Amino acid sequence: MWLIGALTVSLLAIYFWFQKAQKDNNQLKKQFEQIMMLRQLIEFIRYHRRFCHQKLAHPNKNVEFDESVNVKTHIMKETLTALIHLADSNHKPMFRILRKEIQTLLTECHEYTLQRSQAIHGRIIRHIMYLIDDVVSSALLTSEKDHAFEHYQAAWPIILNSLDNLHRFRWTIDHYPIKSNIYQRELKIHIKMIQRRLGQIQMLSQQQPPTWPIEKLLPNFLALSFETPDEKGLKEGLKEGLYRCSFQISDTIFQYFDLILADIADELTIEAPSLTACLADHDCQK
Repeated sequence: MWLIGALTVSLLAIYFWFQKAQKDNNQLKKQFEQIMMLRQLIEFIRYHRRFCHQKLAHPNKNVEFDESVNVKTHIMKETLTALIHLADSNHKPMFRILRKEIQTLLTECHEYTLQRSQAIHGRIIRHIMYLIDDVVSSALLTSEKDHAFEHYQAAWPIILNSLDNLHRFRWTIDHYPIKSNIYQRELKIHIKMIQRRLGQIQMLSQQQPPTWPIEKLLPNFLALSFETPDEKGLKEGLKEGLYRCSFQISDTIFQYFDLILADIADELTIEAPSLTACLADHDCQK
């Protein structure tokens, strides 16, 4: 009799363990779905920023947003609604604030200066990055993946610092006098710092590095002509080339961020879609 009772207790214990494991796994899948949606949202914002850059950098040209921008804007709004629906009660307010910020951006972007457009888009991207950080940290702590959490904590500040260097690179483009001897030197320092930081990410990650290596960033920058940019046309051409260089830097940073997300997906045994499609060859950069 006691044997039947012990067997019943054991079966119940296994059943409840299985139920808890299934529940935890479903929660992890839900959290990683949020992470992927937030990561895709960053791509939408970057895509929108480049079109805004084209329009604001060439105010005398008849630059119209093509149909793909309207489609992506619609998808972005649907993604925000889905994120708010999926979010737990702790994160819902932050997602609602994000939706309000993006709605304001879409409404007022035509009134921005080039510098303000870069700053507002960058601030929203940083907001999304911190939401990703919250969800990733929660998923790793809940699943008790201590090694993966330490790995992520080592990589996360390097990505943020790289984005800070990118911001300083773009700030230097417009706020330093082009004729100054330190103009090129200041920009070069930021690129070298980003290369060093991304090299650390490459060493940390177990994923295959992207096909666009970080080693190309500095040669592409040095290929630009800084010689006697006295005429207005030469100044504008140099700045446009520098902004294209900043697009390449941005692409590379997020490619390396995706390596870290892929490491986490492997650790949690979750299949994550690839988000490393580069935007460098898109029409908005031409």
